[in-house]
Amino acid sequence: MVFSTFAAMKSPIRLAVPLMAALFLAGCGTSTSLPQTQAGDPQQQIDFALLTDIPIPSGATMDNERSLILGDKDRWTGRVVMKLWKTAPEATAFYQQQMPAFGWEPIMAATSGISVMTYVRAERAATVQVETGSMWGSTVRVTVAPRANTVPSSMGGGMGGNTYSAPAPAPSGNVRSQPLR
Repeated sequence: MVFSTFAAMKSPIRLAVPLMAALFLAGCGTSTSLPQTQAGDPQQQIDFALLTDIPIPSGATMDNERSLILGDKDRWTGRVVMKLWKTAPEATAFYQQQMPAFGWEPIMAATSGISVMTYVRAERAATVQVETGSMWGSTVRVTVAPRANTVPSSMGGGMGGNTYSAPAPAPSGNVRSQPLR
């Protein structure tokens, strides 16, 4: 009698272990490991050559479904979403230290539950957003785009000028709104 009860208890455990392993592996299917990069790091890997101008912490994985990279090296535009094993305060401190080492000048930082830092470098701007991950570590979003006050000459800025004309201000006075259908 004792043997049959023990055997019956082992059966659910045998099913639970493979099921938990399958769920864990299924959650890992949409990310790419990124090589660690830090300023002056002699071991900096160039395997992931699209991102050579921003720091990548050790153990970072890229969320492929939420990332969009247009261009490469230090001329890319888009958004990189990474999951880190670091806590949000550790990730924030990492980017505050490492972005200037990569040539990015800090413009603004608001650190709290979700930290947002803005940097500029030549004719580009970067925003780094750090928040606590849903299950572990933290999530970092780095968005890089041309600065609003310049248009790169490669984008057809006219007769060699890199000036940008701001759009006309919104009309004042009576503004009518209606719901979209």
